[in-house]
Amino acid sequence: MEERKAIIIQKIKSYGIIKDPQWLDRPDELVPLWVMLEAILEVIERFDPPNRPFD
Repeated sequence: MEERKAIIIQKIKSYGIIKDPQWLDRPDELVPLWVMLEAILEVIERFDPPNRPFD
């Protein structure tokens, strides 16, 4: 299980989804809702950038 967490954290760091090391250093603690929402918004903005042209 620890190896799985390490792989997930490494992917989060490489994609730059969560930039706050405070949350990446403690994978077993619950994170506040704003941290999860920020991560979700980061992923959405990567797939659908706000300044992308429509055509």
